[in-house]
Amino acid sequence: MLVPNLFKTLKYSNVIRLRKYLSTIIDRNQDEVQFKINCNSNHSEKFNCCIKNGLTSNAVLSNEWIFKMNIDNLNNGLKLLKRWNPKKMDDLFVLLQMPMTKLVYLTKKTHLESTIVPHGNRVYYFASTFEKNPQEVCYHLMHYKFLFTRNFTTLHHIYQILIENNVDKNDIWKDTWIFMYSIDQIKHRISLTKTANLTIKPWMLRCKTEVYERTVEIKQENRVVLNKDSTAQYLAKRLKVPEKTIRYISSKYPTTLRVSPTKLKEILDFLLKEGYRPSHILSTPRVFTHSISTLQERLTELRDLGGEPTLTALCKNKTTYQELVNKLILKNTKGYI
Repeated sequence: MLVPNLFKTLKYSNVIRLRKYLSTIIDRNQDEVQFKINCNSNHSEKFNCCIKNGLTSNAVLSNEWIFKMNIDNLNNGLKLLKRWNPKKMDDLFVLLQMPMTKLVYLTKKTHLESTIVPHGNRVYYFASTFEKNPQEVCYHLMHYKFLFTRNFTTLHHIYQILIENNVDKNDIWKDTWIFMYSIDQIKHRISLTKTANLTIKPWMLRCKTEVYERTVEIKQENRVVLNKDSTAQYLAKRLKVPEKTIRYISSKYPTTLRVSPTKLKEILDFLLKEGYRPSHILSTPRVFTHSISTLQERLTELRDLGGEPTLTALCKNKTTYQELVNKLILKNTKGYI
């Protein structure tokens, strides 16, 4: 009985997928038909030029900027991109948005280095290396143009150094400025960061010396505060609740666990010393996002005005807090005016 039911389920799921696929094909065909009915001769010429050079109708119709291009630039650009030996033109066509002189230069460069760049060109190299869609890579490279022009041997060497030192691949992709820095500087910073026993991030390898030194100092201070605990474990111990309670609160207020441990300690020390109970703090987790100086100033001010300095009051935004202060001032001066 189980086997027939399984086949029925598989058959049903295959039918659903087929319907979706056919629906997509029909929609695309309808879009193309509608386009051909309504387009002018200029748009029709550009559409046909793209199709002739290997672009899919879906790619063309989904990118309005194509129809704003000069027909000669469009035709010449597509011919240039063919020299990149694309697996399919849809992978590279977004590069047509670059100035023609730039595209000519990069086409020549791509041809010259095609034997040393894995996968034949930098778009496919980065797409394979970082597991990205070629179109996404094209946009990334157009934004960070040096990725097209930086000496490839140097660029690849930097990548290998980072990976060998366990730098997260996604962090590298998000901070590709690292490829602009010298190999010597990168190696030196990696050595320092390893000595400090810190997780290596690309920005740490390229930031100014004073920023790097302050970062290491803060990380070391945080390590002393946590004493091998996670931030959630630290808060749980200080507030005398199970760790799952902290996890639940952080799911509602994600910024809680993003606050540095040193700041958490400073705020907890202050609040507990001032008589606030753990339950008060747990019910107002946004208190950790305020500066210690703001909390101290507001606490003093509210007490001086005879108000009740609840954590909710301390955490009000500037406007509502000032309204509260004004009400307390009016209350205290009533009868004197």
